[in-house]
Amino acid sequence: MINSDYDKKKIKDLMRYDGSAIRSKTRSRSIFDKIWIFFTSIKVGVAIILIIAIASSIGTIFPQEYFIPVGADPLQYYTENYGTPGRLYYELGFHNLYSSWWFIILIGMLALSLIAASIDRGVPLFKSLKNQRAKKHPTFYKRQRLNLQQANTKNTERVIEGFRKKGYKVKEDQNHYLLEKGRLSRWGPYINHTGLIILLFGSMLRFFPGMYVDELIYITEGDTVQVPETDGQYYVENNEFIVDIYEEEGTVFDATVQNTNETIVSNYQTDMTFYENQNVDVVGAPPDLEVVEDYSLQVNHPYQFEQFELYQSSYDNSQMKSMTFQLEDSNGETVGDRFTVALDNLESTYEVGEGLAVEVRAYAPDFLEIDENGALISETPTPVNPAFVFEVTDDTSSELSLLQIMSSTDITQGNEYSVKFVENENHWATVLTLKKDLTLPLIATGFVIFLIGLFIGSYINHRRIWINDENGFNISAHTNKNYFGLKKEINPVLEDNGYGEIFDRDAQDFDKGVIIVEGK
Repeated sequence: MINSDYDKKKIKDLMRYDGSAIRSKTRSRSIFDKIWIFFTSIKVGVAIILIIAIASSIGTIFPQEYFIPVGADPLQYYTENYGTPGRLYYELGFHNLYSSWWFIILIGMLALSLIAASIDRGVPLFKSLKNQRAKKHPTFYKRQRLNLQQANTKNTERVIEGFRKKGYKVKEDQNHYLLEKGRLSRWGPYINHTGLIILLFGSMLRFFPGMYVDELIYITEGDTVQVPETDGQYYVENNEFIVDIYEEEGTVFDATVQNTNETIVSNYQTDMTFYENQNVDVVGAPPDLEVVEDYSLQVNHPYQFEQFELYQSSYDNSQMKSMTFQLEDSNGETVGDRFTVALDNLESTYEVGEGLAVEVRAYAPDFLEIDENGALISETPTPVNPAFVFEVTDDTSSELSLLQIMSSTDITQGNEYSVKFVENENHWATVLTLKKDLTLPLIATGFVIFLIGLFIGSYINHRRIWINDENGFNISAHTNKNYFGLKKEINPVLEDNGYGEIFDRDAQDFDKGVIIVEGK
């Protein structure tokens, strides 16, 4: 209790120590106050946290879009792999949960709630701790959990000096004393909130351009591509992609490798050349690439430049590089030599024997259908499902046939020759991850501050002792936690100066075997 008039005034909005009213507890009905009360509400803050937790858990049911195969259509991927739930997952935007607008709004609302609650309660706390008075009404002493009253007043100064040696700061008002230590404990939750606010702010900064980059770069072996997010300043070339298969014997992993019946990759890397464009400032000029460095990019060994890092992420060999064919006559006998069609650089005619040639009349890298004019329609420019129209000519005639991977169809009637697929060679492509994170120091700082606040709030106790000797020796004490530890600190000082142990009206006195009940 603050003073003898506390119960008479029935003031509900004062803190339990000398202080001022909490704004959110006032009865002002302005729009600002209503908004303020909404964001300072603990129920609202807990509700926001629960919504974020539920949304985050839903986001882990299926993989985020970042983790699906490179180049796959998200809607098709989720529908084919997870059915109707997967399609609904995609339609509701959970496939890009952490970058969705509504999730960012939730994070922002949580940050506002923490800021508002900290100001709402922190300002009155600061005022109350700053303006604490040493002089208290006699009823204040009786209503504290720890209190003691004795007639002897000769050793008051020695008691105060004993507490001063234990680290207590002393504030005096005539014959009234306030002894205090561990005030920092009161700021533990607010330090904790500050760390969370910084952490959330750093997380939200990731959605601002230039602050956070996480991009995939797909480079076919032998190709050179521009590094994204660098405005054409840097390029990277995939000189060679290397895959090492696990073949070592005589180790503890041999039995496991044999049981899997699968090829296990022990290492994959990209031998790359990194370039800088010297014409980056010349508008419309072709890139003038100057070699910066040759580097072997391996898993967990990134290549660093400026504020970026290039990581070896994965690889792909699903795209066809070339296809080899041979001619057979109507009796199934091989005619002429095999010929190889390089899908990246098709030749129009292939000589397969004396007086015998094969001409590519039409080509679709990812065959979809034949239109009404007889042309081949390709769904994508990627050679994953190629189809050809071949014209076979000899000295006397020519004939046409449509060849797909799994079938061959004669276009002209009574063809003497058929083109048969023999084998194919696939491209090796590397998948690199380009990363840049300027928010990481801010997030790390926020996390460290959060842990500091957690430590302060958990392991430091705010202890206050009031003493006066106007009408006998009176002492009372209060702490925000660990009354047992406070008693162990007070009693030796009192005993050394001829006083009894301090009375605890809420705890069981094990020494005397008496249970002390409040109000009795």
